[in-house]
Amino acid sequence: MLVKHSKRTIRSGCKKCGERSLYWAHDSEQPGDYCEDCQASGKWVLIEVSGMVHQCGASGETPGAADGKSSADIEEIQADKHEEKTAVTATSNPVATSGSGDAFAAFQSLVASLAPKVDRDEVAAMIKAELDGIVVPTRTVIERTSGVRKVIKDSHEMLADVTTDLLAGEHVLMVGPAGTGKSTIAEQAAESLGIPYYALSLSPMTAASQVLGYMQAEGEYVRSLFREAFENGGLFHFDEFDNGHPSVLAVINASLANGQMAFPDKMVKRHPDFRCVASANTYGRGPDRAYVGRQQIDAATLDRFSIETIGVDEALEQSLCMATGLAKDKVLDVLAHVRSLRKNAEERGMTVVISPRASVGMCRLLASGKSWQSAVESRIRRGMSDKDWNKLSDTY
Repeated sequence: MLVKHSKRTIRSGCKKCGERSLYWAHDSEQPGDYCEDCQASGKWVLIEVSGMVHQCGASGETPGAADGKSSADIEEIQADKHEEKTAVTATSNPVATSGSGDAFAAFQSLVASLAPKVDRDEVAAMIKAELDGIVVPTRTVIERTSGVRKVIKDSHEMLADVTTDLLAGEHVLMVGPAGTGKSTIAEQAAESLGIPYYALSLSPMTAASQVLGYMQAEGEYVRSLFREAFENGGLFHFDEFDNGHPSVLAVINASLANGQMAFPDKMVKRHPDFRCVASANTYGRGPDRAYVGRQQIDAATLDRFSIETIGVDEALEQSLCMATGLAKDKVLDVLAHVRSLRKNAEERGMTVVISPRASVGMCRLLASGKSWQSAVESRIRRGMSDKDWNKLSDTY
């Protein structure tokens, strides 16, 4: 009986005829050494792909290796054995370890001929093109000394800067156009710091009592949200800061300047975890063409704040638009249109605010079934004259 020893053809070929499509095997009917790998004894012989003993074509002699195997043959068999084990370990494809050597070689040749020839640079260019189309909004990660790790997804790119300022003990004034996410940044900054969040929107009619609280006729003190943050810790956000009455801003200035403050009922010491964030559309120098009702802020008040400029975060804008459920191709059309108008308004000095609220709102309207023209009229044009609209939309 013939026991096939090797799964690959011999390297050097038959010593007499040179045939290479042969395998080492044991002829158990002839005396020979015991092989641990095959668990069989017998003389070493060469067999053909068919499994029959090799009939040497050069001499017509009896089958096999005639005089047995030489030391070179032994080295070749050991090398073949090592390579076969390596191949089995490195692949999970059963075809690679079964079948005849010629059949497998033919299979590999066929696969190689069918495989597409793709240039490395072409593949890199295709991957880059796909990645360039992916816009990922900022994820802000807060590492606390206690080991707590806070991740805030879909945050504005300036959240980290604002949070860093607050961690350094600074109060922050955020300045930027309407709709750029200043209020959200303030709320997320409080979340990042792990302290309560309070807010008050200022106007010329906002009274100082809304900041300080007041005493009732019966002598009972009514606390304010600002008092809670000042006394017990928290982040207090003054929205529309440049729209507040100068007397109210003076009260706020006093609270930031000193370690304690006089409230209607008593002096209160400022809590170490109290932080103030204000947001405005101007830098406190008075009204401009777009924000005509803003107040000039006293220099002493401005001096209490570190100022951060908040612009449109386009990655966050796209993420918010995608969250409306509108198809991606439609979202990209909306963003391209809105950003083109936004750029025109800025370059032509028009007093028009086209914030991310416009793009998100337009996506919502389109997702609900409104036509493109109707959504544009509702969220962007909004009663603008034909002259201004033509100037804004490049049709003049």
